[in-house]
Amino acid sequence: MDDLLVAGGVGGAALLLWGEPGIGKTALLDYAAERATAGTPGAAPATVLRARGIETETVLPFATLGDLLMPYSSHFRELPGAQRSALESCLALSGDPADPPGNPYAACMGALNVLAALGDERPVVVLVDDLHWVDPSSQRVLLFVARRLSSERVALALGSREDHGESGPRRSIPAVQVGGLAPEECATLLDGRVTPGVLADLVRISGGNPLALREIAGGLTDEQARGERPLLDPPSLGSHLERAWATRIDGLPDPARRALVVLAAGRSTAAGPLRKALEAAGLSLDALSPAEEDGLITATADGLDFHHPVLRALVLGRAPLAHRYAAFQALAEVSTGPLHAWYRASATPGPDEEAAAALAEAAREARRRSAFGESALAWRRAAELTPDPAPRADRLHHAAADALLSGSPAGPQWCEEALRITPDPAVRAAIQGLLGRMYTWKGETAQAYGLLVNAADAVRDTDRTRACLLLAEATAAARLDGHVPAAVRVAEESLALASESGPERWYSLTLLGGALVMSGRTAEGRGMLEAADRHGTGGDPVRDQQVYAIAGQAWSRVEEFTRGRRLLNTAVESARRHSAVGVLGFTLAVRGELETRIGQWASARGDLTEALRWAEELGQLTCVSYALYCLARLEALRGDRVECEEHVARARRECGAYGIGCQEFHMTAVLGLSALAHGDHDAAADQLEQTLSLAVEQGIGNPEVVPFAADLAEAHVRAGNAVRAGEVVVWLEERARETGLASAEAAAARVRGLLAGTPEEAEACFGAASKAHQRTTGPFDLARTQLCEAEVLRRYRRPGAARAPLSSALACFERLGAVPWARRAASELAAAGGMSSTDRSTAGGLGGAALNQLTPQEFQVSRAIARGLNNTEAAASLFVSRKTVEAHLTRIYRKLHVRSRTDLTRLLTAADLVD
Repeated sequence: MDDLLVAGGVGGAALLLWGEPGIGKTALLDYAAERATAGTPGAAPATVLRARGIETETVLPFATLGDLLMPYSSHFRELPGAQRSALESCLALSGDPADPPGNPYAACMGALNVLAALGDERPVVVLVDDLHWVDPSSQRVLLFVARRLSSERVALALGSREDHGESGPRRSIPAVQVGGLAPEECATLLDGRVTPGVLADLVRISGGNPLALREIAGGLTDEQARGERPLLDPPSLGSHLERAWATRIDGLPDPARRALVVLAAGRSTAAGPLRKALEAAGLSLDALSPAEEDGLITATADGLDFHHPVLRALVLGRAPLAHRYAAFQALAEVSTGPLHAWYRASATPGPDEEAAAALAEAAREARRRSAFGESALAWRRAAELTPDPAPRADRLHHAAADALLSGSPAGPQWCEEALRITPDPAVRAAIQGLLGRMYTWKGETAQAYGLLVNAADAVRDTDRTRACLLLAEATAAARLDGHVPAAVRVAEESLALASESGPERWYSLTLLGGALVMSGRTAEGRGMLEAADRHGTGGDPVRDQQVYAIAGQAWSRVEEFTRGRRLLNTAVESARRHSAVGVLGFTLAVRGELETRIGQWASARGDLTEALRWAEELGQLTCVSYALYCLARLEALRGDRVECEEHVARARRECGAYGIGCQEFHMTAVLGLSALAHGDHDAAADQLEQTLSLAVEQGIGNPEVVPFAADLAEAHVRAGNAVRAGEVVVWLEERARETGLASAEAAAARVRGLLAGTPEEAEACFGAASKAHQRTTGPFDLARTQLCEAEVLRRYRRPGAARAPLSSALACFERLGAVPWARRAASELAAAGGMSSTDRSTAGGLGGAALNQLTPQEFQVSRAIARGLNNTEAAASLFVSRKTVEAHLTRIYRKLHVRSRTDLTRLLTAADLVD
């Protein structure tokens, strides 16, 4: 905790403390609050913001965030307009019930910037206990902030139980497990109240848990404390604690036990609201006096609260059902709004349409505030209380839709439940469409495809537009599942159902164009993409970001890189401007793959790293897999074999079990490329043969979807398998003729040059390759051709002729940072009698090699500034704080040896990185 406070005072830090109840997490947070408030030698006292989750508040949108930020609401007016509006809407400070839902990520940025503004005044320490009981929307904001504190004077400490698992906060931020006390520390805590032998038993039973140690010791008889009678040994620590507390609770008078239930069931522990609730239940504050005297509850600054949060659940769990219903009914009588709806629902034992309708209204209110986790829970509980099957299915559908937006894994289960109770074909189609979308993003692509096609078939005759859109979505699922012919087929069916002038036609044309291009029918695919561009009702780059990304990807796969990048830039910048991050990870990954292809590797690394972060935050496994592949390919080209293999291993480990059919096609290709780069030709051939088999099996006829075939042929050439290399080249030449792609033609000619039996044949092949390169953009591929040509020239004892292509190839490899390829070119150049230089990395100007020094986020900041954004605008577009942008700019200027934004813009413009 000391290190956290120090780090927070100078640059920002976050820490999750996790462990079992009573282990000491709260004590550590208390320690941090005391130290921060008092200040340390040489450091001013900090501003301390503190809150804790309460089990009964988990359904209240942004309750914990409001506790933290409302005292500092005067800072809201300093926020950018979109962030202020979103944050105030989330905290119910503004907004109209008729307004559409606000943007949750703009609210997250608003919260970060409020903390950053407080940090400008003096260090800030944010302490949140019982994270597991914090409402989902506040949790999302806290974890978003925790991942972006690197440049702020803010320390954030979260305390949580251990039940989040590796998929929760422990994976997002640094975490420390709080363990039990050592035996000597346990002895100090009990201060001689038990004999050494009994102490050893207590340490064994409690595991050094301080709360358990004190509570169990406090419940011992004198004979047990002296070791004269044996300790009862329940099977778990929880049983010990429950037995110790239950005995004390059961010994209270009946009014005290009923009053405790009201306290446990309520949101507020303040004396005023608590008194009203107790009076509604026919009780008074005096009824709690016996529990206070026994130490089960303690006085707070404004009321009463439990001695430990675990007691709240224990009291509710042990209370008779009638007492619980009475407590919730009393709380409902003195509450209004969503809180009234939840209390009323908790007091309702069975179906009740009025209670369900009130909770549905609470769900709508939560949705309007972008609290999709809470709205999903409200819809779900409303469905449980709904007596009629049709509205119950509708409310389950709403619950599942909001669960998808919140990242909750419960959506598929609720969809399945709704499908079991509704026979209506239209309703079933809508639910199956939602379920298919969930499975697509989760990585269960085969199941998604089946659901979407079945849903379309169910409404094909009654709702052609819905069927058209469902089949278009099925196209994406089929592509991800590795069934390109199926993708083409359902895309054609989708287009057949589209109206001539409706917006769904643009959608279908784009999806069909992308599928045809992937299958190798590039001329037909290009025609569909052209038709989509001509269609007068094209989509919105924010709402239809995924379709823009698919179109940009398709254009790049027919070597229309400028056209593809223009679409992708439009989608990315629109998403940043409107904080629409739902598909931003996929769009950035597509743009990063394109940038890798055209030699903008520094830019690609920035996009791909950000893409992976968004995919992780949103739980989009298909995008995680795709981003990891693109990063692995970039690392293979750069020669970082360890990093490449780590990306592949992670993709297989985290996504492999979900059956993303296209994943192995990508991963074997990238492992083969990495092995080839390092001269491991047999291993490269083994991996790439698998890639070729998968390409044929999955119907991928476009050799530029993943350009593996030339790598496979070259691996066989260098491994001495000329016959097999020739067979692979024939396959690649056929694909080049069918698709008309210059890059495939150039790659095939390059390998033909390596296989040539005479200097004249080699010269003709490399000449053909050079001409093909002139029709496309790919500096790395051109440099590879020049390297291969020079190697063949040297083999035919023409070192003088080899020097020019070697010099050009070496300059390109060094500019890109392609280390193993540069090493080979330098070795060949030295053998050819060329001049070597220790400064080749700067020979082509600062722009290329220097940009490779930037971290991915530094590059993204550079590009934002070069687009003309000021620091505040850049921060908003990149979802970081202004101070983070300023800190990155300082490092960027130093690394690139520039002194102004103008110099930086000029440098990136020269590298063709600014549109």
